[in-house]
Amino acid sequence: MSPSAPIALTVVVVGLLAVGWFFGVILWTTGAALVIVFLAYAQGIRDRAEFARWAKRPLKSPPDSLGRFYEDSKSLHDALNLERSRNRRWLGLARRFRDTSDLIPDAWIVLDQRMMIEAVNRAATTLLGLEQTDVGRPISALVRHPEIIRLLSDEEDLNIVEITSPTDDQKKLELRLIRIGEDQNILMARDVTELNRLLSMRQDFIANVSHELRSPLTVLIGYIESIYGEDLDPDTTKQIIHRLDAPAQRMKSLVDDLLTLTRLEASPEPELDDLARIDCATLIHAISQEASSLKNENHSISLDLERNLSVMGVGDELHSVFMNLLTNAIRYSPDGGQITVRWYQLEGNARFEISDEGLGIAPEHITRITERFYRVDPSSFRAKGGTGLGLAIVKHVLRRHQSSLQVKSKQSEGSTFYFDLPRAE
Repeated sequence: MSPSAPIALTVVVVGLLAVGWFFGVILWTTGAALVIVFLAYAQGIRDRAEFARWAKRPLKSPPDSLGRFYEDSKSLHDALNLERSRNRRWLGLARRFRDTSDLIPDAWIVLDQRMMIEAVNRAATTLLGLEQTDVGRPISALVRHPEIIRLLSDEEDLNIVEITSPTDDQKKLELRLIRIGEDQNILMARDVTELNRLLSMRQDFIANVSHELRSPLTVLIGYIESIYGEDLDPDTTKQIIHRLDAPAQRMKSLVDDLLTLTRLEASPEPELDDLARIDCATLIHAISQEASSLKNENHSISLDLERNLSVMGVGDELHSVFMNLLTNAIRYSPDGGQITVRWYQLEGNARFEISDEGLGIAPEHITRITERFYRVDPSSFRAKGGTGLGLAIVKHVLRRHQSSLQVKSKQSEGSTFYFDLPRAE
């Protein structure tokens, strides 16, 4: 029955009463009117009962038996389904956002206006030790640090601080507070340990290069000033020029090694077409002859080289590796020291091994000796010669050849450096 049904019913009843009065049969028409009214109200009661039953489960489609409640029920049903669809879409987006945030390596914590935790992602557990069960608790009570109190305070214009991770005292975290309106904040935390290490390495590198260049430059400038400042006889001038050679060669070696190291770091790994079959036994023998000028008469170099044991590699790069390791062994071996060089097959690979009888390397230094300019014994560094970049070059070349430098050393007994390369098929 439509919304206008009560009006139509009233018109019908009034019409029947008017007809009965006009024709003198008022009793009959009154009875008929009462029957019509009763039937109409009975239909209304039935429709209300049907509507009450349907209203208990309004997500079902409304039946046609709802009568005059059908149109309203259908509108309500459609509105509920539309709202339900919207809620599902928002819930899906929320789940996707949560899953995505858990993949982010940076930690984030959603805070309300009182700095109470509303949500955390997975990285917040790793970096800050927070759990989902901490939702509703104050962040300052869970991550106790004065810098966090300063960060969360409105008293200071501060939005970035650096702290030590509460879960790992070897990690440094950068915390950033992002304010969203007046009632919500996001606290971001990221691990900056490696970044700080790289920045420190860069600063040390610049300082070391400057220091290494300053010494020979000072010598060069001193001699040049003496040449300009005095009237020198030809023999004295020749002696001074001869003395200029050593610092000039040191600067050249340093610049060459820096360029080599920069090229190795910037270049991609060699492609198959860049590799060539290298007879390393012949190459190592030739290098030992080149390096003989560095050793004194008391040094002894013993070669044990397996012939016909070749590898695929970049020739000039492997030449640099063998030369750097051999010259290092000569420089740091005492007078009369024995240096043993081996090239042999081991478990399907080719191994290069060089041993000396030097002072050895303490365990705490072994992991760092391939760093640029790292000094095990700074006092003897310049006396031994070299640029301090040789082992760094070795590390990068071997990495480009799918290998790595290994060290075994005992103090006062000597050291052994070795690495493996795949044999050439």
